[in-house]
Amino acid sequence: MKKTVDTIELVLPFKAEYVSVARLTASGIASRIGFDYETIEDIKVALAEVCNKMVFKGSKIASDYSIVFEVTDKELNIVFKCKDESLKCIFDDDKEGLGVSIIMALMDKVVLCPDSSNVLSMSKVLEGNG
Repeated sequence: MKKTVDTIELVLPFKAEYVSVARLTASGIASRIGFDYETIEDIKVALAEVCNKMVFKGSKIASDYSIVFEVTDKELNIVFKCKDESLKCIFDDDKEGLGVSIIMALMDKVVLCPDSSNVLSMSKVLEGNG
């Protein structure tokens, strides 16, 4: 049986004032799938950690980054992309590891340094469907 995937892509400039747009988008998508309030808040916090890190790091060659939401009836996969290859492994300099710890605690699967051109990916499985 083929898994149906809906894809929503959000392109944001490296500006802190747009992190709330990403959080609101994630909230709407997660709600549509059927996640409960607490899980939606967890997703928004994890997403904001990555967005804030992207904004902090910035880019000298790209003006924006994208967040791709891949939706199935059982899972929300969130992939961060940027044309700037220097943004791979953005949490390598996270000395205390707090940002990574938060993301790992709140999401079901996290790939910090993917082999692909992606910056980071993370996913949350809808309880009862995993």
